[in-house]
Amino acid sequence: MREKAPFPGVLGRVCSSPCQAKCRLSEVGGPMMIRAFHRFVADLDRGVWRQVLKKGKSTGKRVAIIGSGPAGLTAAYYLARLGHVVTVFEALPEPGGAMRAYIPEYRLPREVLNSEIEVIKGIGVKIKTNSRIDSADKLLKQGYDAVFAAVGAHQPIKMGVDGEESPKVIESLSLLRRINEGQKVSPGDRVAVVGGGNSAIDAARVARRLGAKEVTIIYRRTLAEMPAIPTEIEEALKEGVKIEFLTAPTKITRENGSVKVECIHMRLGEPDESGRPRPEPIAGSELSINFDTVLPAIGQRPEIPAQFGLDIAANGTVKVDPDTLATNKAGVFAGGDATSGPATVIQAIAAGRRAAVSIDKYLSGSGLTDEMLAPPEEEVTPVITLIPAVERATMPTLPLDQGLAGFAEVELGLNEEQAVQEAKLCFRCDLPIIVDMTKCNGCMTCAMRCCLRVDKFFDPLRAQLKIQKVNRPETHYTVTFTDKCDNCGICVRYCPYWALTRGKMKATS
Repeated sequence: MREKAPFPGVLGRVCSSPCQAKCRLSEVGGPMMIRAFHRFVADLDRGVWRQVLKKGKSTGKRVAIIGSGPAGLTAAYYLARLGHVVTVFEALPEPGGAMRAYIPEYRLPREVLNSEIEVIKGIGVKIKTNSRIDSADKLLKQGYDAVFAAVGAHQPIKMGVDGEESPKVIESLSLLRRINEGQKVSPGDRVAVVGGGNSAIDAARVARRLGAKEVTIIYRRTLAEMPAIPTEIEEALKEGVKIEFLTAPTKITRENGSVKVECIHMRLGEPDESGRPRPEPIAGSELSINFDTVLPAIGQRPEIPAQFGLDIAANGTVKVDPDTLATNKAGVFAGGDATSGPATVIQAIAAGRRAAVSIDKYLSGSGLTDEMLAPPEEEVTPVITLIPAVERATMPTLPLDQGLAGFAEVELGLNEEQAVQEAKLCFRCDLPIIVDMTKCNGCMTCAMRCCLRVDKFFDPLRAQLKIQKVNRPETHYTVTFTDKCDNCGICVRYCPYWALTRGKMKATS
């Protein structure tokens, strides 16, 4: 990890980066443990990189950021590094946004979050808490040259069923926030969670830690359509959480101190606007289940004050230019969950960085946010061609009884031996692919492997690597990479003659 990005410790715990999907191409028993690598590096951090982490040369420009979640803090980090004066306004008493308000401590310890926010403060970012902003225009009139709205998506979506206003029905976000604020909550012995996203899984696992003996997630589609992080679903099942698939609530009524949830079974039909199969009720399949508490977790939407004067889409998100994240108001940008709807922390961080680039360009800067806080490797040992048969590492976790006893962090992190062994399977996407035509034998293995189909990531019709025959006695073929090559390196992995390598080959004596 040569490039230092904000929140290495956070990413090491809650990242669900899609880059893990490509690493299935390693054919070593599943994707590489990218998130665990983030965690390993962050846990070993001795702060050496902070010696070169400084605020950029002052530009004299002022930027206001509304919201201190992952998008807002990331934008603040990069804008400060580019030399702008950055002030973050946060409505809550402490910064962190959804990371602090909703993600449970067993996934993201508060000392990790606090430490990484202190790094951002350390380069000059000012964070004003208990400061709700209801107008971007006011900030511009106060002398700020640009505004970034990163207000998140904190407004729960209603289930739309009779009886959901019952006091026994508690929004999952409300429950998670109350727990994170240190309040005492007792959901009872039998708890239902409605939904299939990360908030639903978090609410279910939190309910188990609060003493609930039976926790059931009611989800209207199947496991394949659940948007929650797969590893989180697996951990919930290990902790005794049950999932009722293809089931949806239709009515909630009070009954002898508990609540009766009337449900109906569903079947999957044609895809809806989300691209997933639309659930359709099956007539005559009704059933009723009694619970002590119901925790709806079917989604959130942004709550944008009308005074902002921004164009709002039908789903409540802010309309922005997809490339620049600029809104309909000059000097006002928006990103994160406020524009995408509820997404992952890593997606919000990516949006924050994109916003910083656009805002810097708007303020007549270069928009360059790349940084290298460690020297690059100029010479490396070539990647081996044979895939090693190694036993894959698994994330060590607390014993089940200890995990359910409180909110101690469940995942313990890889040790050095595990991390190094896993890292040996990496394709080294950060290094350039070098071609040595004196070793090429024209076998065309590289071209064939580039066409490899793995989980629909590669399609023979979209092969990026091209082989061209040339008329020279010392070589027979030449390899060319199109501008669409994503540098995955599978060609390097399978070249039997080491004609393709990652980086400059070390000289041999």
